[in-house]
Amino acid sequence: MRKIQRAVAIILVFPFFLTACAGRSHQVTDSSASSLEFELGEAIHKQILQTMPVCHDVKLNQYVQSIGKALAQAAERDRLVYRFVILEDGRIHATHAPGGYVYITTGFFRFLQNEIELAGILAHEIGLLQYQDPRLSKVKKVLNQLIQVGAYIGPAFGSIGALSVLGFVVIGNMANREKSLEDRIQEADEKALGYMTKTGYDPQGLMDVLRRMLDPESPDRAYLYDYLQSHPISEERFKRLDQEFHQLPLENKNFRAGRNEFLTATETVRNNLVRK
Repeated sequence: MRKIQRAVAIILVFPFFLTACAGRSHQVTDSSASSLEFELGEAIHKQILQTMPVCHDVKLNQYVQSIGKALAQAAERDRLVYRFVILEDGRIHATHAPGGYVYITTGFFRFLQNEIELAGILAHEIGLLQYQDPRLSKVKKVLNQLIQVGAYIGPAFGSIGALSVLGFVVIGNMANREKSLEDRIQEADEKALGYMTKTGYDPQGLMDVLRRMLDPESPDRAYLYDYLQSHPISEERFKRLDQEFHQLPLENKNFRAGRNEFLTATETVRNNLVRK
């Protein structure tokens, strides 16, 4: 319980701390990135691992790593070491942390239908990792204090709730007054479509999975709640996705859905999934 409190404390207090650090945020290149981004990401990663179990299915991990790393090679920050972590949880969620960490729950594999949908979810998180906030350099000196504050923060959010809040923080919505959460999400969508096209994945996969998330008849609605809170879907988002999609160089390109490969790689985790 103490570990959960610490994780929630760090994730919840970061937005208020970053908001207090006034100033302009901008994108910087990897060559100018300080080691703090990676230290901060590692600290958050360790806390996540203490609150949520990791999936050790070798075949599935190799499969996700191969897709994620291929997509990451198309990203602007191509020198960042991207790490793809599968968390054991029946709920449908994905997020990321500074330093190249991308997380996806086992619950997502029951919702996804094929490889291009998985590529779309991973590509979106990679897109969100292209932004850095230089004010993160001021976080290290208060990291220990934030951990100590954990004893006074209620553990009511739970592990997935904490990951949902983390999604808000690392996107930069709280710290960056220039761009709204929706703008950051939409820009990451556009990047994701580009990564998918360059890597040989049909960008329609991202649009398909997002559309299905809004199905009012879906039995998975309750399991999507936290993901949709940190990755809101709106008609404006779809409008911009459609505009970007029609500008992609898709002439004479043939894509495969990768359904059989996806079903084979995820068979064990889908069959053994027990939802909480």
